[in-house]
Amino acid sequence: MLRNYLIIAFRHFTKHKLFSAINILCLSIGITFSLIIGMYVLDQKSVNSELRHADRQYYIKSTWKTKDLGSEIVSISMWAKGLKEEYPDLVANYYRYDPITNVVSYGDKHFKEDIAICDTTLISMYGFPLLYGDKGHAFISNNSAVITATFARKLYGTTNAIGKPLSIQTTVAGITQEYTVSAVLKDPPGNSVTTLNNDSYNLFVPTTGNKYYSGGDPSLSWNNADMVSYVELKPGVTVQAVNDAINRLSKKYSADFVWKNIWANTVPVKDYHLKNNNGAVNKMIMILSTIALFILLMVIINYVNINIGTSTYRLKEIGLRKTFGSVKKQVIVQFLLEALILTCIAAIFSLFFYQLLIPVFSKMLNATLKPVWQFRVPEIIQLTGLVLLIGLLAGTYPAFVLSSTNLIQAVKGKIDTAKGGLGLKRALLVVQFSLAVLVFICALNLSKQVSYIFNKDLGYNKEQVLVITAFPKQWDTAGVLKMEAIKENLLQIPQVKSASLTFELPDRKPFGQIILYPPGAGKEKQLVLPIFPTDEDYATTFGLHMKAGTFLSPANGSLVLNETTIKQLGLTTENAVGQQIQTPVGPVTIGGVVGDYNFSSLQDKIGPVAFAHVKLAKVYRFLAVKLNTTDLSKTLDDIKKHWHAMTPNAPFDYTFMDEKFATIYRSELQLKTAADVATVLNLIIVLLGILGVVAFTLNKRMKEIAVRKVLGANAGSIIMMFLKEYAWLLIIANVIAWPLAYMATEHILQNFAYRIQQNIVPYLMVLGAVAALAFGLISAHCAKTAVANPIKSLRTE
Repeated sequence: MLRNYLIIAFRHFTKHKLFSAINILCLSIGITFSLIIGMYVLDQKSVNSELRHADRQYYIKSTWKTKDLGSEIVSISMWAKGLKEEYPDLVANYYRYDPITNVVSYGDKHFKEDIAICDTTLISMYGFPLLYGDKGHAFISNNSAVITATFARKLYGTTNAIGKPLSIQTTVAGITQEYTVSAVLKDPPGNSVTTLNNDSYNLFVPTTGNKYYSGGDPSLSWNNADMVSYVELKPGVTVQAVNDAINRLSKKYSADFVWKNIWANTVPVKDYHLKNNNGAVNKMIMILSTIALFILLMVIINYVNINIGTSTYRLKEIGLRKTFGSVKKQVIVQFLLEALILTCIAAIFSLFFYQLLIPVFSKMLNATLKPVWQFRVPEIIQLTGLVLLIGLLAGTYPAFVLSSTNLIQAVKGKIDTAKGGLGLKRALLVVQFSLAVLVFICALNLSKQVSYIFNKDLGYNKEQVLVITAFPKQWDTAGVLKMEAIKENLLQIPQVKSASLTFELPDRKPFGQIILYPPGAGKEKQLVLPIFPTDEDYATTFGLHMKAGTFLSPANGSLVLNETTIKQLGLTTENAVGQQIQTPVGPVTIGGVVGDYNFSSLQDKIGPVAFAHVKLAKVYRFLAVKLNTTDLSKTLDDIKKHWHAMTPNAPFDYTFMDEKFATIYRSELQLKTAADVATVLNLIIVLLGILGVVAFTLNKRMKEIAVRKVLGANAGSIIMMFLKEYAWLLIIANVIAWPLAYMATEHILQNFAYRIQQNIVPYLMVLGAVAALAFGLISAHCAKTAVANPIKSLRTE
């Protein structure tokens, strides 16, 4: 029986080659895109899943009484350690690290590297596999280092690096700490323990005995919130019990100002990657999955439409089969099997397409998509389920409709109009048009928002600003003076207009805070605002607009405030300069007022910000260099030579400010690209569907067209007759899609404090573009039939 089913199926496919090819192509597109999105979803959901006891691993974040008083991603240094020591019935283990970036050296090799100064519980708590070293004692002393395989190859040219030395520059003058590699980690899969804010840590050294900071080991403080902290709970322990215990410890050991302003917020590590950053990954998964669902729905609609159209060719076949004893069940199996065969053929093609597109989509989605030969059981189950689901959904309606056709009507070759036909095909085409228009409009509006972001006047100039990581990080007066000497040396290059030594760049909200008391309000009211150290050339280098006073002076220790801060202090730009403002540590003088500018993402409104001179803070991270050149390559070579002449043991690590700016909106750029791809795929599927339906309609209406031509109709009027039929469908589809597109766009744009306002232009553009494509295809396909000799058509009939 199965053999007969297969023979009939392949005879049908070969007889209707065009329709079979359209179905296979559409199904291949749908399966390929769905497979890519499915692999992306599995990749994102697998983050942190391979950690040991993942369901009991928790990240201790901070909740502050005042929003801008501190960062939520770090916590009081002693929270996790104190919790383990005083509440051993709650906590099985803990791990903390201080994330830093500095120069790591071996011989004459010097690299900028992200380093974790951490507890030695890293391996025992998370179960990361080692390539080399003792799993039970990965850190054999306070001068041992654990590195990843990738970093071992980078530094030593081999993964077997046990016993090899390395050195780390510190922030203390004259001190470079020496370490010996005691273990080599197998490169860990994506997780939230060895990765923070997209920075992956490849070098781990003990916090005990560390000399990185002049103030000693920060992990022993009950008052400093500067450690990334994790705990592993014992079975059955609740998060609330842990938070309550931490808050009791804070009240017991921390200063009053600390425990009254910060509380523990313990969150599961297992889904932290998905929920972090306001659920950015979850939102991306949801949007991409919805797009994939739309594409699959359109593919299935195409299959149903084409099979309804070609069904009349098979009604006599069905009637004869029923006459000779076939039951309804056998007819249903025949049509479902044909749908599954076509879907399986399309799946084979989609695997080739998927493999070809892996590099493109891996870069687009910033994810690791597995090659086909690395598919494991979850991926194989996902693909098999997808193929079965598409095949069954696509084949169910034609199977049950055709198998239920009245025997007499079937023998005559007539399908029951009540069970589908023209009305259903039109309804399905409306759904397809609606989905295509919906995605197209959203893609256009998203493109407008991204263009708005990159073209908006940010209040500063990011063009041709070279950002050099300032090494060595010697955070004292001598270190600042040394970096200023390097800065002056770079200014001798003719193409360098200005340069600034700074701790922060306009790519995030500054990490440090200062508290100001508005004049006349007493200490009951306070203004907490971010502050960062920089120098007097920062405004010139970034093109900030001074409204009053001067931008910083190392001599008088004054602050520079932006306009928003001045307003919140109850002052005006005209009277602010020279005013003394009270702080918890004494009065400060306002030395200048700078115009508001976007110093973080456009998702946030411009808030208050303050600037202090780098010579007073004695901390820095970057040299920002404003260039004026048309030969960028030569200018970079000149700057590199000057850099190495002044700092021979430090790498020349640089980027450009416009590149750093782009990384802020990586998610938006990824979504824009995905929406553009989805728009193209949707339009291709719609056009293929129209092609199939129109081809069938023309074949069925050959005689009618011939009669119309004999009676005087010309080719233009015949083509117009078909265009009118589809014009109404397109208008209805737009009526349905426009409100949905408006709501979807508003939902996406609500995340931005600075955003475009929707107008009618994108909607009309989409209507015109879809109509032009659809009508162009219909006209081209109808033209051959419209100009054909009517006598030949009538004789054929």
